[in-house]
Amino acid sequence: MKIEKVKKRDRERTKSKILKAVGEVIEKHGTEKVGVNLIARTAGVNKVLIYRYFESVDGLMEQYVKSGEYTSTTGTEYIDNIPTLAPEERSKALTSLMHTFMNDLRERKATRDLLRWEIGTGKSMLSDARNQVATRILDKIGNLPNYSDTSALVSFLSAGIYFMTISTDYREKMIDVDLHSDEGWQRIEKVIEHIITDIRN
Repeated sequence: MKIEKVKKRDRERTKSKILKAVGEVIEKHGTEKVGVNLIARTAGVNKVLIYRYFESVDGLMEQYVKSGEYTSTTGTEYIDNIPTLAPEERSKALTSLMHTFMNDLRERKATRDLLRWEIGTGKSMLSDARNQVATRILDKIGNLPNYSDTSALVSFLSAGIYFMTISTDYREKMIDVDLHSDEGWQRIEKVIEHIITDIRN
């Protein structure tokens, strides 16, 4: 029994190293260099383990999207820690989710690069993985008390966050919003909060 626990712990540690290596490879070399050999070298593991744990590069990328390495809000721990919420608490929880998601994307160039790569290649498998995660999160938070289509609202806000954070890599401003200053992003945070808290059917 003890041996099984140790093996499971070692397996999870190795999987975590491999997933972390995906982000490092994208950050240093770009998405076009994502491959089993380089990821295995970066993680310091035998490439056979990547196939054993993830089956393929696509399977690895799908798990990366579902991991906290991609954004903290997609990680199992984040989702599991969302408590059961009363209807009046959901606006605040959703606002916090959107703010955390936005700040993760601002800080994680590898995730922004992966989003660009996904859009360019049309890899729907990554979108499918994100949709599964988002559905789990929304199921835990629940619908906003005054709005029946919370998933459409989150889709709309997420798309705006994707575009604006990706834009930071090639432009300084969007209209007069400074994409390279905390002040600019605080303006966006306030808008997100207003949309979520003020929305009515």
